[in-house]
Formats: sequence, structure tokens, C-alpha cells
Amino acid sequence: MPRLLIVYGTTDGHTAKIARFLSAQLQAFGATVTVVEAGTADPDPRQYDGVIVAASVHMGGFQRAVGRWVRARAEALYGRPGAFLAVCLGILQKDLEVQRELVGITNRFEARTGWKAPRVKLVAGAMPYTRYGWLKRMAMRHMARKAGGSTDTSRDHEYTDWSDLREFADAFCAMCRVTTRYQAAKESEAVLV
Repeated sequence: MPRLLIVYGTTDGHTAKIARFLSAQLQAFGATVTVVEAGTADPDPRQYDGVIVAASVHMGGFQRAVGRWVRARAEALYGRPGAFLAVCLGILQKDLEVQRELVGITNRFEARTGWKAPRVKLVAGAMPYTRYGWLKRMAMRHMARKAGGSTDTSRDHEYTDWSDLREFADAFCAMCRVTTRYQAAKESEAVLV
């Protein structure tokens, strides 16, 4: 049974919801999962069979606490199954320039932290209009209009593809299971020699 770690950063709460959803799915697939909000604890990735880092894009970057944790633990993250989930509404836009910008934001994160995740997944987030102040609500409404999202500011909107995330969790857990078995066989072989 793989031991997995999810470290996340959130601004309006949706990435935390994604982390909890992934945790439940991974547990259903047989994993033991620890979920930590970046900046609240400092888990050691070496104690886990796989690590998922999730952060949302705001103002052209990800949460600083996530970047600090990844930078401090980059060396320990290498050599184990890992994934970086970039939560952003920009993926709803089919504009090539916006897609390039998202890739650029992720590349800058990798360069600043020193960790290139084995797998990067872009995930559509949410538009929690009812939690925003007037100015932010209008700015986000403008952004949603460009992305083809809802401009109805009287309610919140979720764009996350939960079934796609379920499939991701299944594949990630399977990959960690295989890696765990391989490492156990390798250790067993070393003991026999």
C-alpha cells in the first residue's frame, strides 16, 4: 500500500477542495495519504512513495508557501513519483497565447524551485464570485468573459473535471504501487546477495 503526500497552496479554497478530493480517491485506490497545506507543516518527501504538489495560479504565479516548500525539498522530491497540479481558469481559453503563458508560469516555477515534476497536470479551477469583493468580482468577471466562463456573479462556478481527476488519481496510485513493489523487490534482492 503506497504512502502518498499531497502538499497544496490555495487562495480562495478550491485547490484545498481538489487536494481533499484527490486524497479520498487515492485512499479508495488503497493508498495511505497525508494532506498538508504548504506553510503549515514541513513533511519530508523521502518518507512517502509519491508526492503530489498542487497550487493555483494568481497574478502570474503560484502561492509562495508552495514554492518555498518545493525549493527546500527539491532534492528529496527527485527520484520518486511526483506530480504538479497547476489549478487555473486560463486552461478554459483556447487562445494559444494564453496556453503559452500557462506553460511559462509553470516553467518559471520549476526554474525557481529547482524541481521538475515527472508529471504536470493543468486543472481548471473555480470562480467563487460570492467570496470576492466588488473590485475583484468585476476583474474576475472580465477574465471569465474572455475565457468563455460564466459572468453570473450572483453565484459561484466550478470548472474542475472531477472524473478526469479521478482517472489521474487512479493512474498516479498505480504508478506508485509499481514503484513501491519494484523498490521492495530490489531491497529484497540486495538482502539475498
